Amino acid sequence: MATDQPHSDAEVDDLTQPASTGLGPALRRAWLGYQLRLDAAMAEAGFGERRFPDGRVLRLCSGQAGSTISAIGRELGITRQGASKVVEHLRDRGYVTVADSATSRREKSVMLTPRGVDYLQTQRAAARAIEDELRAALGETGFSGLHALLDALDDGEMTRMRTYLRRSVGN
Repeated sequence: MATDQPHSDAEVDDLTQPASTGLGPALRRAWLGYQLRLDAAMAEAGFGERRFPDGRVLRLCSGQAGSTISAIGRELGITRQGASKVVEHLRDRGYVTVADSATSRREKSVMLTPRGVDYLQTQRAAARAIEDELRAALGETGFSGLHALLDALDDGEMTRMRTYLRRSVGN
């Protein structure tokens, strides 16, 4: 029931403070913990300069034909110019090569270098190691329960962050 009475400072403070319990905060902490473990494993393997969205872009370029800057921009939900900056940063660090496209004079093809392939293999191995640690800590029943929880949160579609963000800002 809404009233026209002003809220006390304690009530306002309570609303501005993030909830420390609940599923949402737990999922955020879990995601951050997973990323920190992955960052540490990648740094230990010699990939300490990694940043978002390096792994995602490298996966996009991992096919036989690589990818294009435009396709990377579409996948990330950013402009072609933004994608060019991301690709340039990866090229400067030796993860990709950039060449004129065989099919379009206006487009650039992005292909993995051996260092880019090594990055993805190292990332996959680190992710498997984290999963194995969690499976050992939780036991098979607990680990299966965790997966069941995460699957229950899935809306049944191919959930993509860029789709969610576009819907949430009205684009």
